[in-house]
Formats: sequence, structure tokens, C-alpha cells
Amino acid sequence: MKQFWLGVACSILLSTHAVAGVLNAQEVARVKSDIATMLEAFEKGDAAPLIARTHESIYGVMGGKEQFEKTSKKAVDQMMQSGIKFLDSEVGTPTKTYPAGEEEVCFVPRISVFEILGKKAKSTGFMIAIRRIGGDSWKYLDAAGLRKNPEYLKLLLPKLESGIELPPNKVEIL
Repeated sequence: MKQFWLGVACSILLSTHAVAGVLNAQEVARVKSDIATMLEAFEKGDAAPLIARTHESIYGVMGGKEQFEKTSKKAVDQMMQSGIKFLDSEVGTPTKTYPAGEEEVCFVPRISVFEILGKKAKSTGFMIAIRRIGGDSWKYLDAAGLRKNPEYLKLLLPKLESGIELPPNKVEIL
């Protein structure tokens, strides 16, 4: 009888343990395409696709949905007025997925090369792709804000396991 209950307990623990998954080729292509579309629009001064595809967890950090939208539009306007020129962008392959409560998360590396005030810089970062487990609609978070505040990841995705190795996230002058 003791072995029976031990088996039941192990089954419960194993069924609730976080298990990483792998995206199929179609899912990888969709995530990469979504991110490329958002970045292309952003680089041209259009915040709408980014706003529409951003995961709602950011609203709490930004003071609500309206404030997030307002801040995003203002940031894009300021970027365009600063004269920044994007020279190259690359979206990498998503990592495996990690459970985060009722959602699953993967990290998508990206590199942008830009010029501002006559100096070139390279941003190596990542986007966070999030969907409901079993769903097919992805939402995204830009991880640039995690450079100075890595603890925000736990604030944005509190049910995501700790200790996940994240892609590089830095800016360097070329």
C-alpha cells in the first residue's frame, strides 16, 4: 500500500513539473515573422504593430494599457526625431518553450545595428514570445528593459521558473 501512495505522489509531482517544449518549423517561422514585422514597423516609426502584439503583462508595469500605448508612441516619435538609422536587423531562432502557469514562453534572440549621431552601435537582445499553452496566437515583450532591471522578468511572468539561461542582452559601440 505504501508503494501505491508513493507512486501516486510521484505521478502528481511529475505531471505538474515544468517541462520545456520545442516549437515545430511552422511555429518557429511564425514567431520569427511576427517579430520581424513588428521590428520593421518600429524602425520606420510605426508603433501600432508593436502595441497590438505586446503581451498584456506589461500594462501593470507601465500604469495600464493606455499609458503603455501613449509611452510607446512617444518613444517611437522621439527615436525618429533623434535621427537614429537602423542599418541591419536579424531575428534568431526561438529557444525551447518554458511553462509559465497557463502560458508558455520562449526567448527569441535579435540583433540590430543602428547609427545615431554618426556612431554605429549593435544591440544584441531578445524578444519574449508568450502564448497560452495549446494556443497558436503569440504575444511579445521586448527584453531591452531587462538590461538594467533583470528582476522585471519575474514581475512580468511570475509563474516562469527561475534559473533559465537567457540570450545575451547588451549594446555595444562599433
